[in-house]
Amino acid sequence: MSGSSSSLRCWLDVPTRDRPRARYALEMLLAPLGIHPEWVDQADLEKEPLLYYGATPPAEASAVMPYAPGAWDRLQVRTPLDPAAVAEVRWDGECWPLPFGTAVAPDLLASSFYWLSGWQEGVQRARDTVGRVRHVDTLQAALGTTVRPAVDAYRELLATWLSEAGVPVVRRTWGSARWALCPTHDIDYLRKWRPGIVLREAVLYPLLNLRGVPMGQRLRRLGASARQAWQPGDPCRHAFERMHAEVARRGGTATYFIKAGAHGPYDVAYATEDAYLQRRLEALRADGFEVGLHPSFHAHTHAAYLKAEREALAAAVGAPVTSVRQHYLRYQGPLTSRLQAAQGFTVDSTLGFAEHEGFRHGTCHPFRVYDLERDQPLPIWEYPLAVMESTLFNRRHLDLKAAIAATEEVLRQCQRFGGVAVMLWHNTLWDELDYPGWGAHFLATLDAATARGGRVLSLAEAHRSLRHAS
Repeated sequence: MSGSSSSLRCWLDVPTRDRPRARYALEMLLAPLGIHPEWVDQADLEKEPLLYYGATPPAEASAVMPYAPGAWDRLQVRTPLDPAAVAEVRWDGECWPLPFGTAVAPDLLASSFYWLSGWQEGVQRARDTVGRVRHVDTLQAALGTTVRPAVDAYRELLATWLSEAGVPVVRRTWGSARWALCPTHDIDYLRKWRPGIVLREAVLYPLLNLRGVPMGQRLRRLGASARQAWQPGDPCRHAFERMHAEVARRGGTATYFIKAGAHGPYDVAYATEDAYLQRRLEALRADGFEVGLHPSFHAHTHAAYLKAEREALAAAVGAPVTSVRQHYLRYQGPLTSRLQAAQGFTVDSTLGFAEHEGFRHGTCHPFRVYDLERDQPLPIWEYPLAVMESTLFNRRHLDLKAAIAATEEVLRQCQRFGGVAVMLWHNTLWDELDYPGWGAHFLATLDAATARGGRVLSLAEAHRSLRHAS
């Protein structure tokens, strides 16, 4: 962020029980505006300026945030909100979903807490087959607002109120840019042509017709896979290297999440001592790219796995590993975040939807993970995952043109609100046999972000900008 943050006296006139949640929400709203809250009470009213939140605003308040009676009580009830009861607030000519308050008196703090804390995930117990939150069960899905970060619109409303009250607003920047694209890559395996893939291509697809297609298609597939298998190099290694080169060519950096353990059928084992991997890690670090941990399938709830895997990767890299993304986006809050914090991670980028692009926690800005059971924020900064290429192509079944359009809408929102567009591509790009168009989508996204003036940064670089601004 350019410049240093300024302090603002803030009076949260709410019951003691609700104060930690209200403070957290206001801190997360103010930080990207270059403002640090200084908590005060009624005894300090003679000083200026003052931001007040509560039921009875004093005449001395410079700015007042509307307060919805009963909003925090509702957040103590462990049942989902009724989408029909959600109001709307207008900003920039658009209507934005508002869980608490009214269009005339929007309760931005309670509504921000609802999204940022993941409150709805704690009360909605349905999960998919691998234990992930399902997009279809969320309020965003019900309202059709998944790609519109409501918390960021609330922040802009608050910024207007503060500016009108004479409070200086200095917006967060990422290096020299107002917003950033953070390319990330989950390296689930180091090579495509493993025994299981050979069995699939030689037996399961052509002979057992696992895909349920006519004989002509099976024979064409068999021929294409045989030609690919006999070509020099491996598609996964080619993608590993080319992703690095394409980002570096554009003057950017990225984060590579590497596996360091395998404990179940959803894990493909590879060794951190592998000679090829060692060469790639050295090349990444030489160009200023980040190496983070991609824990094994069960490590999101298994402290020993997470500890051993972080230590193994740190030894392979020769440096501490501070960023993490859980395999398959598996996350059990707040346990997963507690385990991450205990192992010394400071940045996570797991909290995105597997089935839809967009903003799972209503924001494109980093935020501290909140522990709802202990009612306190954790020392983990979430860089929310907004787009995963397999979501667009495999789950949403978009073609290349539609996938690029969906991604550009996410970029537009991140540019609009000065946040970070965290996106995920696997090292399967440019394998046109199995992943047609994925490589073109990656290149189009890099070019669209730079054309819009975004910096291309690893999570570590983005986080350095965030800490520098604090």
